[in-house]
Amino acid sequence: MIKGIKQNKIAERTFKFDGDKIKNKLVYMGKGASSQPDKRFDSNCEGLSIFIYPSGVKVFYAFAYVDMFNKKKNKMEKNCIYKKMFRYQDVQGYKYRDAKDQLKAALEAIRNPLKIKKSKLFKELATDFIKNGLDGLRTKGFSDHKYKEGTKTRYRSYVNTYVLLKHKNKDVIKSLTKQIFFRNKVSTKPIGDYLVSEISHWHLECVRERLKDIPSTAENVAGMVSIIFKWAIENHIYAGKNPADDFVWTQTRPLKAKLLDADTAKLKAYVLGKAFDYHPHFVACVGLHLLTGQRSLDLFGLRWESPNSDEEKNSCSGWLLEGWENSNRPTLHFWTTKTHKPADIHIDQTSLSILKRLREANLREKNKWALKSPFVFPQIKNPHKHVTTSSYQRPLIKLNSILGFERLEGDNISRVRGKRKIFTFKIARKTFATEVARNKGGIELAARKLNHSSSAVTRRNYIVPDAEEMIIENLYEKNLPEKDVAVVVKSPWNKKPLSDKE
Repeated sequence: MIKGIKQNKIAERTFKFDGDKIKNKLVYMGKGASSQPDKRFDSNCEGLSIFIYPSGVKVFYAFAYVDMFNKKKNKMEKNCIYKKMFRYQDVQGYKYRDAKDQLKAALEAIRNPLKIKKSKLFKELATDFIKNGLDGLRTKGFSDHKYKEGTKTRYRSYVNTYVLLKHKNKDVIKSLTKQIFFRNKVSTKPIGDYLVSEISHWHLECVRERLKDIPSTAENVAGMVSIIFKWAIENHIYAGKNPADDFVWTQTRPLKAKLLDADTAKLKAYVLGKAFDYHPHFVACVGLHLLTGQRSLDLFGLRWESPNSDEEKNSCSGWLLEGWENSNRPTLHFWTTKTHKPADIHIDQTSLSILKRLREANLREKNKWALKSPFVFPQIKNPHKHVTTSSYQRPLIKLNSILGFERLEGDNISRVRGKRKIFTFKIARKTFATEVARNKGGIELAARKLNHSSSAVTRRNYIVPDAEEMIIENLYEKNLPEKDVAVVVKSPWNKKPLSDKE
């Protein structure tokens, strides 16, 4: 038997390609159950390979070793880059000799990536970013971190909605596409339809003008455009300038508001009362937001137990530490947070009782669907996934109606579009922060409890000023002498000027 051939099937990873071998003797010899392709390399042509998939499909790939900068190791390294050519078929134009004919051009494309053509539209660049940029490292300034899943979802939403114009609201589409006259120039189309090379800071200002009714969204969309340009420049896809370099960002006033003390007491009683039995997961989620002050994205992805694999870990935000039910210091662990740092959160006794009550509720017939899920707050339709921001929007609206919330302490202007919601998960976090700052340990402790990078963030965005603190009576009273003291003051205005002799 010829070496490298088993029952006429080629097992060697590197061999001399020819038409007969590829057609008749090359089959998948990988791990069957895996979706990873079986890679073979041509010893005749340097840089040519063929991938065989479990389905039997064969695809030609060009490959080359390219010097690339490893940000983690802070040095240049050789990396193998593959470029797909075409799927092998026994027809003219898709055979081995056609792969050899196209190999030189494919290798050149790997070694010398082309700059963006001047004719490329911004929406095409945005699509490239969604496909190829979100799974890599963040832009400079955050080079050690990848994008979080929540960030990826938000960026996809901005691109799809405001760049590719897939918004469900026709009025928004109309505002993004109508002709406007802005700063002595006419804007006739959305930013996605402009050439990449012609976009300037004026075009970003036009975006803000078109979305002026939703100013926070306008800033976020302009920021998304800036991030896409940064990614293209840093990855040598675009050689021009970032139009956001000259853009003047608007500093929006942070919403500093909390529940009124009476409403906070009412909400706490509701969470601990009979309502829990009717909607245990939602009510428990409200309770943990109010009592721990943690971010929604962290609480939504909480598991009952620690994960057993990297896949399970990456799908969650954290878990309850072993023995939490009977521990003297029950703790929940977030393996990553918004600041990209782990955090251990103390579970107070009221929150502990809520978690125990929720676990008991899962044993009832109507809630047994939740037993299939490792998550504390699973989705009803798919228990193997945790809830998201949209999962509890309707229950929140109903909660506000049931408890009759009408106003907040502090800023009382709701920025929630659509049906009015006074209480939200964010307001729960701000309420918690203000209560800690006022009654427990001040702003520094509140910042630590909220996992903020600094207390300045907490002070600027969260702590609601206490109006009572501004009422000060008799400030200097304790410094006054006990007995009345007569103080004689001579007026300087009656003093005669000195003569020359004096």
